[in-house]
Amino acid sequence: MNTDMSMAAVTEPEPVVAMCMFSDACLDQSLALRLRQPEVKQLFVRFVAVLMRKRTDALESIANSVEKQINALFSRPFTRRQVQRILGITNQKRLLWIQDGHLQQTGIILNNQRGQKLRVPVSCAERIGWLNQNPDMIEAWRDEDARILTYEDRSNAALSS
Repeated sequence: MNTDMSMAAVTEPEPVVAMCMFSDACLDQSLALRLRQPEVKQLFVRFVAVLMRKRTDALESIANSVEKQINALFSRPFTRRQVQRILGITNQKRLLWIQDGHLQQTGIILNNQRGQKLRVPVSCAERIGWLNQNPDMIEAWRDEDARILTYEDRSNAALSS
């Protein structure tokens, strides 16, 4: 392969445009990736910077690396804090919904903080993305919680009288 031609091809804007189009396509196709849009954009900016800095014919290698990292982001579950932020709920509400089966934890990851290994529960990114896109489901759960509290308050009042 002629090295001069490869370098000329990489310095042209087409690879950058292709990377931007790939980034947009990833965000369009996945709720989980859309919820991680800043991370996805940062990933692509890093790879475009490497591409422009090196100006080599390594575009295929870079694209493969981007694809692997995008797949990792796509399948990476959300932590409890991310779930709370995405769904706009409190920790107490998250725990209640896990207890009553509305939310499911899909596993636990080990997080190393200051030399301590912490077990962090995680939830399926696709499920949380779906719930984020269907706020009526969250509202229905909130209404159900309110009805249960009202019923319990009435029961407690009846018992105490």
